[in-house]
Amino acid sequence: EDTQQQIIRETFHLVSKRDENVCNFLEGGLLIGGSDNKLIYRHYATLYFVFCVDSSESELGILDLIQVSLTSGFCFFLQVFVETLDKCFENVCELDLIFHVDKV
Repeated sequence: EDTQQQIIRETFHLVSKRDENVCNFLEGGLLIGGSDNKLIYRHYATLYFVFCVDSSESELGILDLIQVSLTSGFCFFLQVFVETLDKCFENVCELDLIFHVDKV
């Protein structure tokens, strides 16, 4: 099996089994570099946005890359993006992004 597919499968397994009420940071799996790397993610609708970074990166800094602060009237950029995709595709999934790039 392709290494890239193994990494994707391992990342999905690590992230998707977590409860919604836990933090969005976790150590990478064996293929991702173990405790030397961290997975930082957000889950919106049916999509996961995942960053893999080394231990020198700030978890909150990376999380800020994924979302925009709610202060001063800003809303979650990715949440709005995914909600828009959800309206276009009716329950958006990754296959919609792959096969309908022109609409994205």
